[in-house]
Amino acid sequence: MTASVSEIRQTVSKEADLVRLFVDLLEQEQEVLTNGRTDELPAIAERKEKLAAELNDLSRQRNALLVSLGFPPDRAGMESWTVANPGQRETIAAWNQTLSLAARAKNLNGRNGQLIELRMKYNAQALEILMRKENNLDLYGPDGRSSTLGDRRIDDAV
Repeated sequence: MTASVSEIRQTVSKEADLVRLFVDLLEQEQEVLTNGRTDELPAIAERKEKLAAELNDLSRQRNALLVSLGFPPDRAGMESWTVANPGQRETIAAWNQTLSLAARAKNLNGRNGQLIELRMKYNAQALEILMRKENNLDLYGPDGRSSTLGDRRIDDAV
């Protein structure tokens, strides 16, 4: 079966729309991370996973269409298709938009990864402080003797 120009146009347009949604989701994730609303991250991750799966399906579909038209099944194949079909302005615009949005998504994803890494670092430091077994702070009891923090109950210190 040979793909039609309209099938490629539809696939590439859907791809552009989904990449736009993915970028919006990454921007939302960044805002959530920046504002510390980490409880919202699982729902965002789930939506990202679904969108990524849909994008992979569309990419496979586009590549199959390209192969049926005699082009390589990759970005270079799509670039070759656009050169061979200069009159398909709508499809070419959607493809260029897809590429631009994909670059933005890559950038956002990298920044979000850095934010997650930073948050994990802070959490690890906080846990380390809370879990520290040896604490050099001495408290003095009512008898004037010092004792390590781990040897006393809080209400003994009052």
